[in-house]
Amino acid sequence: MPFNITGEYEVHILNNLPPNTPMLQLHCASADDDFGHQYPNLGKDYSWSFEDNLVESTLYFCHFWWGFKENVFDVFNDAYYCIHGGDKFVPYYTTKCIYGVQEDGFYFGTENFMGKQNLTKYADWLSS
Repeated sequence: MPFNITGEYEVHILNNLPPNTPMLQLHCASADDDFGHQYPNLGKDYSWSFEDNLVESTLYFCHFWWGFKENVFDVFNDAYYCIHGGDKFVPYYTTKCIYGVQEDGFYFGTENFMGKQNLTKYADWLSS
């Protein structure tokens, strides 16, 4: 979408971890919203939508845990590319930010108008 008229954005976190492994736990928040600890089932999408503030400074972060691994990072902090540096992963003015959580780390991207996801490796798991 070349211009986001509504100012509405979506963040999606897909649990793409393998079956019969520890449960994914995540905690996402901003300065105004705290979604608490979530435990999305395998193959499920945990998501929320929001409107960016007038000065385009909305920031959401998530802390992820999986067994003895974890990571924490911003999942939205840029109205044009979801995250600073996101231009390497998504087109200009992306409004649907998608993160895939997998065994080897985190993938980030978007989907095309047909609903096909295009995700690229973004970050690794860290040992806790």
